[in-house]
Formats: sequence, structure tokens, C-alpha cells
Amino acid sequence: MDDLRGKRVYFLLITILVMIILLSNLGQNFKTDGFSTSFSLTNYNALYTRCNNSKSYEEYIKSSSNYIEKFLKSNGLKSIEKSYIHKYSTLLPNKKHASTLEVISKYGKVVKKYEYITDYFEDYRGAISPGIFRDVPQIIESVDLNSVKYKSSIALTNIYKDKNLYEIFNIDIKLKKIGISAVISPIQEGDLISPSNLYNGTYYNYQDGLTKLLVSHTVYDELKYFTSKGYEIRIKSGAEIKETTLQNIYGVIEGKNKLYKPIVFAVFYDGEYKIDDKIHNIDINNLITTSLMLEVIRAVQYQKLIKPDRTIIFAFLSGYNQNKIGLNIMQGSLEDFDLVLLEEAGNSLNSVINYSKNQRDLTATAEYYLKKNQINILSKNIDLSSLKKYTNITTISNQSQINTQYVTKWGKFILDLIGNTCYNLDFLTGNFYKFRLFKNFIREYSAILSLITLCLLIYTIFKRQKPLT
Repeated sequence: MDDLRGKRVYFLLITILVMIILLSNLGQNFKTDGFSTSFSLTNYNALYTRCNNSKSYEEYIKSSSNYIEKFLKSNGLKSIEKSYIHKYSTLLPNKKHASTLEVISKYGKVVKKYEYITDYFEDYRGAISPGIFRDVPQIIESVDLNSVKYKSSIALTNIYKDKNLYEIFNIDIKLKKIGISAVISPIQEGDLISPSNLYNGTYYNYQDGLTKLLVSHTVYDELKYFTSKGYEIRIKSGAEIKETTLQNIYGVIEGKNKLYKPIVFAVFYDGEYKIDDKIHNIDINNLITTSLMLEVIRAVQYQKLIKPDRTIIFAFLSGYNQNKIGLNIMQGSLEDFDLVLLEEAGNSLNSVINYSKNQRDLTATAEYYLKKNQINILSKNIDLSSLKKYTNITTISNQSQINTQYVTKWGKFILDLIGNTCYNLDFLTGNFYKFRLFKNFIREYSAILSLITLCLLIYTIFKRQKPLT
């Protein structure tokens, strides 16, 4: 007993360390280092090829969603309600035929032909319909349309200025009542596509609308001059609002414990928005995010013998350029879940976090693993009004090429987050995220802690007692 005198505290400390290391390493060992950048690039190339080969936005949606569906099936994920692909309809801009804008002389010759995109572009605001009209325009400057008398089927007007979409729609209805069939209106400055309502707009499905074009202010002044000289304007626009079918794709890995809420990892897969060969906006950022999420699925399912405690849903959403409508569809169809929405992940090491007040713990966990994987957090903003639970992580990037280092770090981050929130959960770690972080920290550094414990044990055994005085 004399040999233990003065060593009891050390043995107690060693016992505590051993128990902590042992308990932290109990359960299934989910590996977070299985992410392959080369496999992720394979997915990216497949999606990018579909972008280039698709003739329209709808065609790309079908082609890419089929690729994602086959990937989910081949990796053993389950569907929701007997289907991976879930369709929904929405109103979107479409182009029925090409558009032109020309000035015609009194003898029927083309005096001037304007350049598409540079000089004019389709106007998708308000009540629109495709059409072809030729006439000497009338200039409408009064906002009091009740006092305007019909003189021409084509109007040159700037009365849309500073009006919202609903106000523009009502103006269009009044113009139709006057007898106007086509409208040319100016944009004060900047490009013509951004204010056209092509992206992120509210659309009206009106059967007999106006044929409308936007022009630069210089072109507008020219057209007014030609009009004053009696020249005709020939306007042709293929712009229309069409009911379009979009698709969300879901894949599920079922968890062992149904008491835990499912967690959804969501990305947008439709960075492509193609109206015609000239308006072909390939946003590679979303393609990169989609490709690395697919590789995360492969890395998780490579360990399919290790079943998560919590159900994981991988969601690939559409409608990114249309107010992210696919996200609203998903939130309305799934019940009681936590959400991690990744936008443009893999494109930069600078991120911004937006989250709801009901998801502070999951956001804190994500923040920990972002820093662990050397991904900077530029700002963190809480939404106190939303009742929905979400953590939205977006990157800040202007790059046009893939950086494999960024892809790898983001892939590792997602695997870390999945491992922490879905695997090796018990009552404490499943309900208190700080216990989860502590357990994973001990597991990650268990080799170092074991070495420290061994050194402490050796020191304690050979520690010489001080002689009694």
C-alpha cells in the first residue's frame, strides 16, 4: 500500500482517460477520408456534357436528372414514395422563335437591322405573347392611358420605368384595350438581359398578351427619330411564358433510430439555363457542387455495412434561376427535417452562413467543421423570423475553372458533417451537439491521447516516493 501512496490521483486520472477514449471509440467507425476528387470530376464532366448537348432548359433537366437517378440507384439509395424523381410544374420564360428588330423604309427596304442582345432583347415582364408586327409606331409618354387614342399597333413608350411586375402587367392590359399589340421600351443603362425578367421572375400566363422588346436608350432615341420621319418598324419576338415541368431528385439512406429527425443535404443541379444558342448560361458553380455531392454519396455508401443512426436524405433541386422554386417544393413535401443547403460549394474557400433560429446547434457543428477543413467564414447571419429549419452555406467565388483543392476540402467537410450528425449517436450525442463534438474530437485524437496516457502510466509506475521525514 505504501507503493500506492501519492499515486492514487495519477491512477484515477489514467482511469478517466482510458474510459473516455474507450467510450468515444465504441460503435461503428465511419471514415471521413474516402472522398475522391477524380470521381467527383467524372461526375462533373458528365453533367457538363449534358449542359452543352441539351437544346433547351427542359432537355437539360431531363438528361441530368436521369444521370443523378441512375447514380443513386447504383449506389443503393432508396427512393421517396416509390420514385427518385419528383416532378412539378411552374411558369417559365420560353422562346418560340427567333426575334428581330428592323427599320423599314417607305419603299419596303430594310434601313437598319439591330443586333440581338446588344441592341434589343425580349421583354418577359407583364402580359406577353410571341408575334410579328410592322407599323409606324406611336410614341406614348402619358401614364394616363385612358386619354391615349389608338394610332398604331406598335408603341414606343417609357411608362414602365420604376414600375414593379404587377404594375407592368396592369399597364399591358390597358395597352391591349387601346389596341396596342407590340411595345418597345428602353432600359436606362446596363445590360438588357438582367432587367428582362428572364431570371428569378414572377410570370403571368396571359393568352393574348403584347409582343414586347427591350432596347438600349440609344436605340430607343433612334427609333423615335425614325418614327418622326415616317419609317416603319418591324418587330418580331418569340418570347412567351410557358408551363414547364421541372424535377427534384431525392435519395435516402435510412437510419436505425427513427426517433432522430432526418437530415437533408440539398444542392441545386441546374446551373444551366438555355433559351437559345446565344443565351446559354452555364453556371459551373452548381455543377461542381452537384458533382462533389454525388461523390460524397459514393464515399458514404462505400461503407454501406455501417448504417447511420439518423436517416439521411440527399436532395438535388431544380429551379435555381427561378427564385429557387425547387427548394420551396421540397420544403412543402417533406416533413419535420433538418436542412443543410449547399450553394456553389467547392468553388472557393470563402463561405457565408445563413441559418434559422431553430437550427443553431447544427449550424455551430457545420461552422466547426468548416474551420477544421480550412474553409473561411466571411459572415454568419441568423434568421429570427423563419419557422423553417435550415442552414444555408454559400461560397463567394468568381472563378470559371475547377480547383481540385477546393473540391477536396468541401468534400471532406460534408463527410465530416455527416459523420458527426448521423453516425455513432446515443442519447447524449444525439440530442446535444457539444457532446457530439467532444466525442468526435476524442475519437479523432485518440492515438495522441493514448500515447499521453501511456506516458502518464509509465511515469506513475516508476515515480519514486519522497522519504518520510
